[in-house]
Amino acid sequence: MKQERSSWWKRIKARVLIFGILMSILPLTIFGLASFNAARFYLQNNIQEQNYERAQVLSGRIEDFMTTMADSLIHVASTNAYALVSSESSTRDVTLGTLLREVPYFESIEVADSDYRVLGQISRREVDFPEEAGKKLNNLQINSEQTFSLSGVFFSSDNRPQVYLTVSIQDPQTRQNIGYLQAKTDLKSLVTQFTNLQIGKAGYVYLTDEKGNLIGHTDFSRVLVQENVKDNLAVQRFLTGNPSNHQESEYQNPEGVQVIGTYDRVETLDWGVFIEQPVSEAYIPVRQFAVQVFGIILLGILIVTLISIYFGLKLTRPIEHLEEGVSRVGSTENLLTEIPRESNDEIGNLVTAFNRMLRQLYEKNQTLLEDQELFKTVVNGIGAGMVLLNEDKQIQWWNSIFADWFSTEDLNGVSCDTIMQGEGKNCLFLENGKVIPLDVGGERRYIRHMYYGLNPGNSEKAAYLLILEDVTQQVEMEARVIETEKMVAVGFLASGVAHEINNPLAIVSAHSEDLLDRMQEYDDPPGEQEIQRILKIISEQIERCKKITGRLLHFARQGQGGNDVMNAGIAILQTVDLLAYRAKQKKLTFKNQIDPGLWVVGNENEWQQVLLNILTNAMDASGEGKTIEIHAFREGHQVKVVVRDYGEGISKENLSRVFNPFFTTKGAGQGTGLGLFVSYGMVQRMQGHMSIESEEGKGTTVFIMLPHKGGVER
Repeated sequence: MKQERSSWWKRIKARVLIFGILMSILPLTIFGLASFNAARFYLQNNIQEQNYERAQVLSGRIEDFMTTMADSLIHVASTNAYALVSSESSTRDVTLGTLLREVPYFESIEVADSDYRVLGQISRREVDFPEEAGKKLNNLQINSEQTFSLSGVFFSSDNRPQVYLTVSIQDPQTRQNIGYLQAKTDLKSLVTQFTNLQIGKAGYVYLTDEKGNLIGHTDFSRVLVQENVKDNLAVQRFLTGNPSNHQESEYQNPEGVQVIGTYDRVETLDWGVFIEQPVSEAYIPVRQFAVQVFGIILLGILIVTLISIYFGLKLTRPIEHLEEGVSRVGSTENLLTEIPRESNDEIGNLVTAFNRMLRQLYEKNQTLLEDQELFKTVVNGIGAGMVLLNEDKQIQWWNSIFADWFSTEDLNGVSCDTIMQGEGKNCLFLENGKVIPLDVGGERRYIRHMYYGLNPGNSEKAAYLLILEDVTQQVEMEARVIETEKMVAVGFLASGVAHEINNPLAIVSAHSEDLLDRMQEYDDPPGEQEIQRILKIISEQIERCKKITGRLLHFARQGQGGNDVMNAGIAILQTVDLLAYRAKQKKLTFKNQIDPGLWVVGNENEWQQVLLNILTNAMDASGEGKTIEIHAFREGHQVKVVVRDYGEGISKENLSRVFNPFFTTKGAGQGTGLGLFVSYGMVQRMQGHMSIESEEGKGTTVFIMLPHKGGVER
């Protein structure tokens, strides 16, 4: 037998290899991605924190530097207070010149008295100042609580950012304010030393004042052209007073470049220090790390995959060899084939077990062949025809008896209905166990029909087993037994009828003799009316005799084998009429309660014989003056007949044997022992059930249940 090779993806080797590869790739990939994401998050967060810390350091350094310059002014103002506000301009000029040389970030310095009138000034760019009478010091934003003040950022004519740094001059003795010292500070040199901080290759630092104006940048040319940075997301956050958050630092700058940006506020100056670095550059370490991680993952996947493939092939190769051996056994049907064992593991044990199973199958096959021969002998000698049918009732197998009965030709595929020409052409769906007449070899035979479902719905295998048993002798014997029992009953009834008919015959005889005697008397012959009266009496008695004998003849007529719809209640009443004379002799009373419309299907003659047997037994068991109750009624879909007597009853030992043939408790010559046996069989043929309950000394009750034939009206 040729084995169909399954698709490659359905084979164990493919599944094991796929499973091994997937189990190599998936865990490493999932673990690598999880590790990479965690590391990427850590690196990105670390880069952002570093930039934020740089911004904090820069803001602190700028604040410290401005405080240092303010301290230098405060120191000069406190140590040279009188010289600065005195009328001696030479001393003041020397002091201011010295300060201008020491602090390179000051562009010019002015001194004013307490009323803000300028007393003197010095500048890096101008040597002589035009005298301006009443000139006052501007850009003052200092109060008594401050040691110095810083003006807002303004821009020079060449767009260089500048501020005014102002400190008060106090009297060393009274600590009263006697003047002011103000220095114009150039921010370019100041902020350049901070904004030149290297942030990668493309990163940059820039400063804004409290209004968002650009006052410092790594590329100072942007300051000179007054570049607008207020649209920058970080600057907007700064202007709205939001605290810096390095975890939300990725955004797109006005040039459309995605950057990592952070800022910190210079608290005393209210300036903002900003650091921005393109994402593409900032995350270079992340990408480098990703390349390393995925390289390691791919290498690990490759190594584990090779290992999985090696062990997968090593595991499945013995299975494939086992499969080949099994296919070889299936194709050659040689159960003595030995498949070699290649390993000492479970697969090797499986090969050993399979070889042992093959030997056992060989032994069982030999036994099965012997049993098959024995089965053929038994089937052909069982005395019954046997045939296997498919779903379409076509013959697939038959035994020799069936062939002898119906044909010696090939019956394979022939319809069962074609073969069984008899009562009920549907050979399969007749009542199971039904006896049907068939023509077998030109001879009328009675066959018991039985079928069993094997594989209903399967068109390839046998669906039904049909057994035909020749019960002709049994049927004929039963018919003779029934007829014999019936003749016994007829003889029993005839004795009663003979006595019952004597009364009307005696009346006929008496009236006939009287009429003849009177007609011979010429002096007083009977009149016409008298003759008519006597003849009417004679006619009535003759009709009475006719009815008595008619009932007996109706019961005694030869029964027909067929069934018909009949009224069970009317048949009961007719049977009671047959037994009325004998009941009268024994002083027994029939108490009838018969409902109308008790339609059943059966043989009316057999049904009357059943009733006669039961009622006769009840009369034999009842003493004088007793009552026999007969109740017939509907109970659901059944007709129930109950016959109850109050006679001697039946003992428990005998009650279980009452339906056995030839069993009787009557004396010799008083019964054949077939009455209840025959009655039970007749009730069964009517699809009914019969049972007896009895208690010794109290009486017996017989129950009969018959299917009601609904929808009948007569």
